[in-house]
Amino acid sequence: MIATGCGSSGEPSGPPRVRVATIGVSGAAAMVLGVSKGIFSDAGLDVQVVPAEAPAVIPSVVGGQAEVGFLNAPAVLLARSNGVPVTAISSTSGNPADPADNFIQLQVAADSPIRSPKDLEGRTIAVDTLYQLPDVSIRNALRASGVDVSKVKFTELPFASMPDALTSGKVDATNPAEPFVALGLDAGARNLLSDSVGQTTTMPQSVFLSSEKYVTANRDTIDKFRAALARACEYAQAHPDELRAVLPTYTKVPAALAGKIKLPVYTTAADPAGWQRWADVLTQQQIAKKPIDLDGAYLR
Repeated sequence: MIATGCGSSGEPSGPPRVRVATIGVSGAAAMVLGVSKGIFSDAGLDVQVVPAEAPAVIPSVVGGQAEVGFLNAPAVLLARSNGVPVTAISSTSGNPADPADNFIQLQVAADSPIRSPKDLEGRTIAVDTLYQLPDVSIRNALRASGVDVSKVKFTELPFASMPDALTSGKVDATNPAEPFVALGLDAGARNLLSDSVGQTTTMPQSVFLSSEKYVTANRDTIDKFRAALARACEYAQAHPDELRAVLPTYTKVPAALAGKIKLPVYTTAADPAGWQRWADVLTQQQIAKKPIDLDGAYLR
């Protein structure tokens, strides 16, 4: 949308306003840091970070409450397979080479009898949103680890509620993203399995998305956002201390803990083969009920 402040000519003035529906996880940190460093304003955009829960991101973008949303690659593909007209405008993170360094981890209680992924059969895992990342990625990692995923129960629980649910025994395992991985470890959990097991480093993870309608009508604004995001990701990779400092400004992670969390690989690179791999995973897991057409799913 355009911030309207009209002059005497009646034409809109001021930079385009871009409200970004953003969940409070580390994957969004490069964008938030870029906003604070003036990277987006230098690109001629008024970017406003709007806190959101994961299930509300796509509805807010389609409904016009936000111009851009922060979510993940499988969520975009699944939405499109269900006829929702959204498009990924840019990737913003990828997988590290070592799965142990991944910022999404499956956790169990320190004293849990669950010692291997196979032990999760017959158990309950809490994920923040069903059929999106991290849910899709942990199902894929479990299958890659020899687990019969049909024997595992998945239940929705906000990231912030996961440490208490694990401690109380409400669930057998949780699947948080940073900063909630660190918060879980701080509360006594242990990491059992990385979500990136069974994936490649070229598969897109966190992404920014918009509605097809907004992209078509505001392509110049979208291109400016993409270019600024690329600069923000490069800056974030080069200045991890500054990135960690921004985390407490939009997440619930305390400043002392922000220095300990695992960070994503911030990148806007998107490998078409990685998008195809996600489409295949969604089909193989029968989350998507029909083959996913990648045409228009993401900007190239």
